[in-house]
Amino acid sequence: MAGRLRDDLLRRLLLPMATILLVSGFLSYHLAVRFANRSYDKSLMEDARALARIVKDVGPAERFELPAATIEMLTPGEGDRIYFQLRSLEKGILGGDPDLPMPPDTDFGEPYFFDGNIGAIRLRIVVFPVPDWTGRDPRFLMVGETRLRRESLAGDIVAAVVAPQLALIFFSVVVIIGGIASGLRPLEVLAVSLESRRRDELTPLPRDDVPAEAVPLIDAFNGLLARVAEVLAAQQRFVADAAHQLRTPLAALKLQLSQALRQPDESRRQELLNQLAGSVDRTARLSGQLLLLARAEPGGGPLEIATVDLRALAMEVGSQWIPRSLQLGRDLGFSGGDAAVPVAGDRTLLAELIANLLDNALRYGGPNVTLRVVEPSAGKGPELVVEDDGAGIPATERERVFDRFHRVPGTVGDGSGLGLAIVKEIALGHGAEVRLETPAAGGLRVRICFPAFGLPKINHAADKSDPAYR
Repeated sequence: MAGRLRDDLLRRLLLPMATILLVSGFLSYHLAVRFANRSYDKSLMEDARALARIVKDVGPAERFELPAATIEMLTPGEGDRIYFQLRSLEKGILGGDPDLPMPPDTDFGEPYFFDGNIGAIRLRIVVFPVPDWTGRDPRFLMVGETRLRRESLAGDIVAAVVAPQLALIFFSVVVIIGGIASGLRPLEVLAVSLESRRRDELTPLPRDDVPAEAVPLIDAFNGLLARVAEVLAAQQRFVADAAHQLRTPLAALKLQLSQALRQPDESRRQELLNQLAGSVDRTARLSGQLLLLARAEPGGGPLEIATVDLRALAMEVGSQWIPRSLQLGRDLGFSGGDAAVPVAGDRTLLAELIANLLDNALRYGGPNVTLRVVEPSAGKGPELVVEDDGAGIPATERERVFDRFHRVPGTVGDGSGLGLAIVKEIALGHGAEVRLETPAAGGLRVRICFPAFGLPKINHAADKSDPAYR
């Protein structure tokens, strides 16, 4: 489970600040030690130079001692102590503290510094060459100083540098915590308003008082709310339509059944039963269309998208309507070439789309009905066309024929007015466009324009031996 945004922001801000403080303290300490060493090394070098002037005229004596006044003058106080040693390369130690460590370098041409220890006492030592009076016996003077004052000065420098940084970071943390809390408050208010909403409240969330970074999230959520509202509206519309459209047929079925049961005349009863059978068929067809419309609408369930050969599907569905066309005295033809025409879609719904177009054309069109599949061309996707030479649809009715249960005034037949509504919903679900046109010879042409196909092309031979189509 993801943590809180507030805690994540604090970690992302405070961890780098703490790292910067540690690095700054480390660098400040080393710079302070370097500064303290340079300062006190200069003083220690002056002490060594003063002692060198005292001991440079020492003759061949085996032992040399500093006067007490000189030792007292060299003692710095403040807890520090000065050590010295005069050493000859030939005779060894000539005077001073015998515990001072030997220098790491035996080249005594120039003064230099090194760090050493006497037991647990850490020292800073300078080596200063002192030529003897004969010039044959190289001698050197070592003067060492304890590090108390150096470390105290380095600590003071670090404190002077780090303390303001600590104060700055402390106040920065306070400001950052307050700023994050203030910046996230609009989101908290938004969360509270969402929790207090009713279950059926789908109004968009406000965008005015939220940070600019949250606006895309709000827009996406509002888009989701709009889609949910569309799905709920479609469901409510379906329930209302189904209740309205099924109430009358069911009442008629009940009345016809009651009349048939009370009818003593056998021939009349048979006539009523035949009417009842027709009513049952129409009611079943209406129920099937309502269920198909519910599936085709938004929220009706995910489409089973696959590669579909539109030409083969059109031939398959069209062949199922041959008996119906013969029964109605219509001439149903097919035109589609030999090549496969692939589209991306739900095979079941596409079959229902073709079936509804053919049913509509056979019910209300002229004697000739043509089902045609147009292959894609440059810049255009494939098309499915159903054309008849009937009376057509007036221009004033071409928008309304896609409304549910709307029938063109003067239309005969027992249609429910759902066929073209179903066609439009299925087409929209596949990203296709429905166009109504008038052919040159009159009638109606319904053109379904599919988007360009992006899946692998179907590779199977078309069945040219089907006798159902000319």
